[in-house]
Amino acid sequence: MIKRSVLCLFIAGLTGCGGSSDEVPQVSDIQPGFGNDVTESFEADMQFYAPNFISHKGELIVQNLKDNVETRHQVESLNRFSLTLPVDGQYHFKFEPDNNQVSCPREQGCGRSLLNDPNDLNGNNEIDFGEPINAEISYEAIALPVPGLNQLLFSTFSSALVSAKLDSAIWSLTAAPNYHITQSTILNEQKAEYVANALTYADIMQQHATGQKDISLFSNAIAEGVSGNNEAVSVYKQLANQYLSETLLSEESNTVYRVSSAKVLLEVNELLRLGSSRELHTEIKPYTNELLTEVRNALGVLRLQDEQYSEEIKTKLEEVEDLANSDAQNAFLASLEVISDVVKHVSPFEGSVAGEYSLPRLNIEYQTEDGFRWIITGVRRGFEVDMDITVPQWRISPLLGDKIVGSGKGSVTKPDIALDFVFDQFEIVTEGRFDPNNIEEVVGVSDATGNVKLTQGSSILSGDIEIDYLRKRLSVRTIKAVIPYLSIDGVLTTPNQVTPIRLYANERSPLAMRSDMDLVFGAQLELPLNGGKDLRVQLSGEPDMLSDFTSADVSLILGGHVSELTVTNLVGNINLIVRGRDGYWVDIKKKKKLYTGGFYFGDKLVGDVRTIRGIPGILFPDGSFESLF
Repeated sequence: MIKRSVLCLFIAGLTGCGGSSDEVPQVSDIQPGFGNDVTESFEADMQFYAPNFISHKGELIVQNLKDNVETRHQVESLNRFSLTLPVDGQYHFKFEPDNNQVSCPREQGCGRSLLNDPNDLNGNNEIDFGEPINAEISYEAIALPVPGLNQLLFSTFSSALVSAKLDSAIWSLTAAPNYHITQSTILNEQKAEYVANALTYADIMQQHATGQKDISLFSNAIAEGVSGNNEAVSVYKQLANQYLSETLLSEESNTVYRVSSAKVLLEVNELLRLGSSRELHTEIKPYTNELLTEVRNALGVLRLQDEQYSEEIKTKLEEVEDLANSDAQNAFLASLEVISDVVKHVSPFEGSVAGEYSLPRLNIEYQTEDGFRWIITGVRRGFEVDMDITVPQWRISPLLGDKIVGSGKGSVTKPDIALDFVFDQFEIVTEGRFDPNNIEEVVGVSDATGNVKLTQGSSILSGDIEIDYLRKRLSVRTIKAVIPYLSIDGVLTTPNQVTPIRLYANERSPLAMRSDMDLVFGAQLELPLNGGKDLRVQLSGEPDMLSDFTSADVSLILGGHVSELTVTNLVGNINLIVRGRDGYWVDIKKKKKLYTGGFYFGDKLVGDVRTIRGIPGILFPDGSFESLF
């Protein structure tokens, strides 16, 4: 690491920099501020967001936790309200709507109403989208405002973190707590809004489903999860993913949501894992250079000077890409299709008796003792199929739809790839009853949980799986199979690595008339490197582009510090933005061997990125210089 004055660099260019080290102004020797005005006061411009499930008219209460001074603001619309605050440590924000009514957030409605239910406004015996439901909400958040624009996104998740004073950044790998945006882009803002919507949806739908109008249910579940009881939050994760799937499949919301769907899916699920936690820190330090350590960590992963990832991490990411290729995707799809097709065509509904059956390129041994069982061999999508499926329950209902609950195991193989699975449970629910004369027109939803082992060459991915699969009618004559949600929590083993990995995926364009699955992935990997044993990385995008350096959004945690990185590479002109804690960020532009840009605290420029004698670094107003590498 190089720390020297510009004057010394200039003299060194002529004669060499002599004298004792005490004569060279080191950054660590300079008074905090590096030549910036340490007495300067900063202001934060605050904007707010809350999901549309509640009224946005009400009272916003803001308390400075440093001196407990409280201000109250009557707002007509929270999402259009803004205010200016001194940058002065932690603030507690609370929104109390004038109308505490909670609306059904689900476009498909929130189920059957009770007898003479006052919430059934149109009297159709259903709680429709926008009608009241029995739930209550509290919107609170604790944040450290920074100079310039701040966006605070209320959700019941942010409220649940207030009493515990926990920092969600370490769960979601966001530089600030997930509900606080200090350096905004349109995509960051959209992602944060969907995350807030999904988490709040999960809370109010759980209250509604259990009939418990209780604001503490979610916060209690999160406290249980932090203590290690992940089962307490599992239902909230399922409901949040339901919201994301329905948003993806809606014609009204798909176009906007699909751009950020992989990132949102990754963030929501990682937030609700509730792993290791830490308390929010309360002080904010103007003119600290701590971020530069994080920048150097980031540049150990994104080798800006080499215009690529580090060789070690590039190799590992390429192996992840290999596992997410089209063959792997088709192996999963083939297994789901076979289960779905076989239980449709050979079934109690059709009056099938025990015996041998066949479908195109599939042979079925059907048994009916102690439930229903299918032993299947054959070929599907070019894969050899060998499965054993058991269904102890089969509901036939014209009103509710047929429902099949079962378990199974099997393998789907072809040269150089094998998928072995055990589904502890799968469930298929149709819309209406099967039509024996028109099986291909059957639509409905399926889901499965269990474990998988995916082998390709010398690479093995093994772990727990959750998957949703459905057949959706896109037009009068078109029905399409869709995977709106897939997660694998496991370990990737190759000759180069043994890496804990969590993969999340959805079909980005489920409403498009295309034959491929068009899956996008979010991934979190534990990738210990030399000098960085605790490195965790999150990234998202096309399954065959995760190692691509030309356009990347990467989050990482190293040494307990979370950094968010955005890199674009256009014909060798590279722009890297690194965002760290407390609103500090650095913008580095590289053209050939010339580095320029800025080092910022919120919207306050702290120092310039310069290249001096071929060395890129930060030049501070007092003339001190600190290298980037």
